[in-house]
Amino acid sequence: MTNIIQSDIFRIKKGAAVRNVFLAGMIIIVITGVNMLGSSSGFGGVGVQSTASAARSLSGNGAEFVQQMRDDGLFPFFILAFAVAVLGAEYSTGTIRNSLSYFVDRKKVYFAKCITGLLCCLTYTLLCLVVSFVAGTILFGFGGFNLTQVMRILVQIILSVPLYIGMIAIANGLIVFTKKTSITIAIYLIGLIAFPSFTYQIYQLFPKAEWLTLCDPLSAFSMLSRFWEFPLMYVGMVLLFWISLDALLLFIGSRLYSNADVT
Repeated sequence: MTNIIQSDIFRIKKGAAVRNVFLAGMIIIVITGVNMLGSSSGFGGVGVQSTASAARSLSGNGAEFVQQMRDDGLFPFFILAFAVAVLGAEYSTGTIRNSLSYFVDRKKVYFAKCITGLLCCLTYTLLCLVVSFVAGTILFGFGGFNLTQVMRILVQIILSVPLYIGMIAIANGLIVFTKKTSITIAIYLIGLIAFPSFTYQIYQLFPKAEWLTLCDPLSAFSMLSRFWEFPLMYVGMVLLFWISLDALLLFIGSRLYSNADVT
């Protein structure tokens, strides 16, 4: 499993989709900051906000800009798209056959690729934060950065892990059937927007559980980025929802990967 992860990571730099998604995310963060600075109201950004996000206002300092970028739906869109591009690199080049040419349990290959996707999500998260920090400091000045904010960012990343795992599991399943990175990313991003209807239907069955409205990917990311502003029970129930969904998705995904025509 370790060898598969290492080979996947080594292959990252060779994928055009990986490079394009990486650059797109970095550029859009900068464009969002420039547009916000040029707008008196602060609503000139191009990020995608979920219903759980606070309205984006003009940043007072670099630290506020970093938090706004973290809170915005921009983060999950590009972080997860980057991971999909990494997972799909083998299918685009046809080298997936090499990974499965030996007598290796396909379930191990599947879980190894999910781990690779998770590592890519975490790495890209850090890169987005670094770019947000640099852009925010240049555009809005150095200020507001303190130990509390750093600790909150670390907790935010940890809380995001169940969401990353679930979305990576879905992406891995999609790639098996489409075998095309571009098609998978398109379906995947559309799914991020459509998923709220699923959680809404669950909410209709359990109307007293208001936290269910925060379980769609974009709202969950946004809520966890400002976890201190929400009731602890809400945060815990959203995480429990995604951990349970992760277990189901990984089980189904491993079965499909084992039986599907991956190559």
